[in-house]
Amino acid sequence: MTMRVGVIGLAGVGKTHLQYFRALDGVEIPAVADVVGDVARTFAQKYGAKAYTDGVAMMDGEKLDAVTIGTPPKYHAALTIAAAQRGLHVLCEKPMAPTLADCDAMIEATRKAGVTLMIGFKKRYSPAYSFLKDKEAEWGQPRIALCRYQLGPVAKSWFWDEADGGGPLVENTAHCFDVLRYLMGEPKTVYAETSNHFTKTGPGAAYDVAEAVFTIRFQSGATAAVAAGAAGVWAYDASERLSFSYDGAIAEVFGRFDRPATMRLMDRTATDVTVKSWFDDPSGFSGQFAAFVECVQGKATPRATGLDGMRALQLSLAVKQSGRTSKPVDIEL
Repeated sequence: MTMRVGVIGLAGVGKTHLQYFRALDGVEIPAVADVVGDVARTFAQKYGAKAYTDGVAMMDGEKLDAVTIGTPPKYHAALTIAAAQRGLHVLCEKPMAPTLADCDAMIEATRKAGVTLMIGFKKRYSPAYSFLKDKEAEWGQPRIALCRYQLGPVAKSWFWDEADGGGPLVENTAHCFDVLRYLMGEPKTVYAETSNHFTKTGPGAAYDVAEAVFTIRFQSGATAAVAAGAAGVWAYDASERLSFSYDGAIAEVFGRFDRPATMRLMDRTATDVTVKSWFDDPSGFSGQFAAFVECVQGKATPRATGLDGMRALQLSLAVKQSGRTSKPVDIEL
C-alpha cells in the first residue's frame, strides 16, 4: 500500500526530507508546502507535487497519511497539533519546540489521536551510534563522555530568536543532548560556563549564550563534558567528536559536523585500536526516514519520541539557565 506524505518547510532540512522519501519504495509525495510561494512551486515542480503556501491548507486539500515538519521551531506545535487532529502521523524536526509547554501539547495531541510522533533525531539511526547502542547489553552504559559539537556561524534571524530557534545551544546541540541521553540515560544535574566570543556581528551579536562548555551528571553517576555552540568555522573545523569510556572499552566517534563517518574502538585489555568507517550514510537520515515509514505502517515504534524531544529541550534550557546564573541546574524528570 502506498504511503502519501506531505512535506512542510522546504528552505532548510525539508529539502533533505524530499530527497530521502523519493528514494523509498511505496512512498508518494503528493504535496509540499512553504510560506514562500516560489520555494514551494520550485520543489513541487521538481518532485511532481502540488504546491501550497500553508501547511494546514495542504493537510485539508490532500489525502495524506503523514506529514513531515521542517519549518522553524515556533511553528512545530501548531502544525503537529493540526496534523494529529486530522489523523496524520508526524515526523517533526528538532528542536521539538521553543517551550516545554509546546512539547507537552504536541505529545498530548498525538497521543489522543493515536498517531505517531517521531522527532528528527537522526543520530539514533547513524551507524556509529546505533553500533554503540547495540553494544549496551555487552558493555553497559558509558561512565564518562567527552563531546565536541561546534558549528560555524549562522546568519538566520529565526535561529537566534528565543521564541523560535533558541540559538545554537538549542537548535543544533539538541542532537548532542539526545545522543548522550540515548547512550547514557537520564541526566541529573547540569553546570555550564557560557559566552558569545564568536558572534560579534550578525543576528547573534547580542546573544549571551552562543557558546558553552558544560558538564552533565547522569542519574547513573556517569558524567559528560561538552563543548558546543557557535565556535567552529564551516570551511575548516565544524565537526563533531564524541568519546565514550566504558568499563571495558573506549569508543570515539568523529567526522564532519552531523556526518561522523569514523569510529575508533579500544578494548581496555588489548594493545591495538580498531577503526571502523561507514560511508553509506553516516548522517542517519536514510535509517530515520525508512523507520518513519515502518512506524506509520504499524511495523515499528519511533526510536525518538515526543518525550525524547522534550527531554533534549529541557537540557538545552538548563545549560542556558546555568550559564546565565553561574549555578548548577537540577533536571526534573
